[in-house]
Amino acid sequence: MLNYVNMKSQNVLEKKATHVRQAEIVQAALGVIGRLGASGLTIHEVALAAGMSEANIYRHFRNKQEVIKAVVEFIGSQVTSRAAQLAASSGKPLDKLEKVIMAHAGMIAKNPGIPRLLFSDGGIATGGRIAYIMNSRIESFQSTLAGLLEAAMAEGAVRDGIAARETAITILGLIQFCVLRWIGNQAEGKLVDDVAVLWENLRKMLVK
Repeated sequence: MLNYVNMKSQNVLEKKATHVRQAEIVQAALGVIGRLGASGLTIHEVALAAGMSEANIYRHFRNKQEVIKAVVEFIGSQVTSRAAQLAASSGKPLDKLEKVIMAHAGMIAKNPGIPRLLFSDGGIATGGRIAYIMNSRIESFQSTLAGLLEAAMAEGAVRDGIAARETAITILGLIQFCVLRWIGNQAEGKLVDDVAVLWENLRKMLVK
């Protein structure tokens, strides 16, 4: 019985170690994309960035495509989970909406590999595999924004006649514009500040 427990504990530890190692690889890949773009992503570069051998990378991912898929799923998970967490926190709906927007901008600013991957060949702009994976996550993020806007309307904080879904799409477009300009400037400048300025202007148009 004792041996069974020890073997079970050992298996749990091994699974946790695998999960941690895969997370390290994903983070390394995201860093490579941030520096070299999606086209510069290779197993060799990921191995260098992760501080491990290429053979170790292949123990967890069969090829570069599997690494990219894991990176995209990581991005989607981070976007939706953080937004949901902030939306469920205490505070006024418009204030929570601002926190969601700024947290999203902050995450991108810290990880330029995110937009460089999403807007690469096969990304969301071209309807490729990346777009297929991200579609449901983007819809979820948009729904979170719209839900907070609806809550703000219910408490009378937003002008009459404002459409929650369309305004949520406008916010996504606002963020995308700032990100594209930021990436066009080689990730120089202050993405978070640019998003904050445009959001503040939009907020003034929304409130009564």
